[in-house]
Amino acid sequence: MSIELWSGVLAVIFGGFLQGIFAVPMKYAPRWKYEHIWLIFSFSGMVLFPWILAITTLPHTRDVYSLTSAGALLKIAGFGLCWGVGATLTGIGLTRLGIGLGMAIILGLSASLGSLIPLLILHPEKLHTHQGRTYLTGTAIMLVGIAMSAKAGILRDAIRNRENARSGGSFVTGFTVCCLSGLFSSALNFSYAFGGEAVERARDLGARPLWSANAVTVLAVTGGFVANVVYCAYLLAKNGSAGVFVSSGAGVGWLCGALMGLFWFGGQTLYGIGISQIGQLGVVIGWPLLMGMIIVTSNAAGAITGEWDGVSPATKRFLAAGMMIILAALAVLAIAERSA
Repeated sequence: MSIELWSGVLAVIFGGFLQGIFAVPMKYAPRWKYEHIWLIFSFSGMVLFPWILAITTLPHTRDVYSLTSAGALLKIAGFGLCWGVGATLTGIGLTRLGIGLGMAIILGLSASLGSLIPLLILHPEKLHTHQGRTYLTGTAIMLVGIAMSAKAGILRDAIRNRENARSGGSFVTGFTVCCLSGLFSSALNFSYAFGGEAVERARDLGARPLWSANAVTVLAVTGGFVANVVYCAYLLAKNGSAGVFVSSGAGVGWLCGALMGLFWFGGQTLYGIGISQIGQLGVVIGWPLLMGMIIVTSNAAGAITGEWDGVSPATKRFLAAGMMIILAALAVLAIAERSA
């Protein structure tokens, strides 16, 4: 393997590690509620860092969008807004189910639906081909893995007298929220599927292929920020808790929120760099590697921070089986992607 290929693989691995731990700082801002930490995370990860990167890597950034049709821009931002709903639900789901289990469910559904739905919409005729059947098989395996993981969560919930990790909500509620998050989060793939025109304009104006997709990324995640800020603003107004941002000890919360944004967007950026260095097999190798690394890392982080303390060996076996099946499903979906 060449040095460039190895560096690409390492970039994807480290990107998955960062995204796997992005929610961990939430645990270290105990004085802040969801709306406080998530608002700072959303602003830093979906607005501040993405626009800094876009402005520094896309020559003539304003012209890229002025030369792109309004219809294409609306599709990118609209699907980004839908993804933002999923991101909002992600925060809620992780506080109820914990980082490890929540991320596995959300990523599993997002990965399978994010591959299958564009196929159904853009190329429905391929559903009856080998590729289409492989996508369906991968999705079915994914659902089995999620069911096994859900069984582990139910057992944990019973052991803890229906008091989940941080929020104390029921498992069923948290599971439902995570499933909805996975459904909406898959919309980010649609921004890229329908955002080719913006990428072309960026390249026409001198952007390197490595960075040209930022024209879609920054607009999509900014659209996602809108959904997050609306919900957080609603909670702040409802609870009358905006003063927490300037209260004593608020600096810890600001730092934790900014770290979440840096970890999440940093991981996303490293993934883009990694697959470009890997070359033609970038998506085939990089995509399942990223998802697998996120699931493994988030579950390790959850275990280290005590999310599965006190549960029975049977519960841990259900969890381990569920994670292995989800990883196997990712491999099947990668095979389907390879046959495209």
